[in-house]
Amino acid sequence: MKKLKKLGIFCLVVSVSVAMLVGCSKSKDKLKETSKLDDDYVMQISYGTGLCAAPLQMAVEKGFLKEEGIKYELLKSDKSSVDLMMSGKSDTFLEMLPAMIQQIDNGLDARIAMGVHTGCLKLLTKPDSPINGVKDLKGKKIGVPGLASSQTIIAQRALLAAGIGVSPENMEVEFVVYNQPELPLALKNGQVDAIGMSDPSASLVVNSGDAKIILDNGVDKEYKNEYCCVLVLRPDFVKEHPEIAKKYVRAMKKAGEYVQNNPEEVAQIQIDKKLVALGDPTFNSGILKTYNFVPSVVKGKESLIKNFNDLQKIKFISQDLDVDKVVDKIYVEFDGIDD
Repeated sequence: MKKLKKLGIFCLVVSVSVAMLVGCSKSKDKLKETSKLDDDYVMQISYGTGLCAAPLQMAVEKGFLKEEGIKYELLKSDKSSVDLMMSGKSDTFLEMLPAMIQQIDNGLDARIAMGVHTGCLKLLTKPDSPINGVKDLKGKKIGVPGLASSQTIIAQRALLAAGIGVSPENMEVEFVVYNQPELPLALKNGQVDAIGMSDPSASLVVNSGDAKIILDNGVDKEYKNEYCCVLVLRPDFVKEHPEIAKKYVRAMKKAGEYVQNNPEEVAQIQIDKKLVALGDPTFNSGILKTYNFVPSVVKGKESLIKNFNDLQKIKFISQDLDVDKVVDKIYVEFDGIDD
């Protein structure tokens, strides 16, 4: 009987050991499979022109993506980056944070990994206007490129902070939609009292003498430390290729820091490579210097939460939305990448 017991115990130990070896073998095979998938994977990156896209542009031009061993293709399309991501054609893009909020509230599944830079949104009025600040906009008409645009959202948040009603039940301003190129003319002709624009167009209008600034989120004490542009990733890309996603975020962090430390060179490259259609290297580098291009994981998350909370206050998004739960789902933080 004792011999049988010992034999039984021996068999059990052997069985467990074999199972562990098989499990380890399968685990190693899975790692090899994932590694092979990563080796073959070619990232699809939505790539566009514009001053604010400097970090992504420099990630390409200065070789930060290749330095991380990332294989990639640049997507240049008339379709929106969000549409490309939803159709599985794009793995990543840069987007203004305010514009993402309503889309996420409406069910968009996306991952945000980092704040990319501050600044780039402005509210303008005529040079001789009695309007000298956001507090003077009560009862006025504000021209914007879209009712859900980042320009509109920063205006609404600033109006809320100034005690001016912007909720559906208490709207104390009127937003009027124009194409962005038409906004300066609408202001000049008196069709609106103020306009919301992004750079470099906004700064060019001011530099021409046709407008003055009443809000600049790059220098305003309420918003200057808030990240207005974020790094967006396709959820399935993060799930299926987490190591590539991590390398990409790290490359973008290096690229942003490069822009911060070399604004003159970056502005020159943007003009030479036709990555920016407006301005000149000297003027554009001056704008770049007003932003903070040092990417931040922590402040990117803080900016996301702040935008959600403000937009709930003005009833721009659902009042039932659990902000903490949503942020926990969409904000992805990679080990080893911090501020």
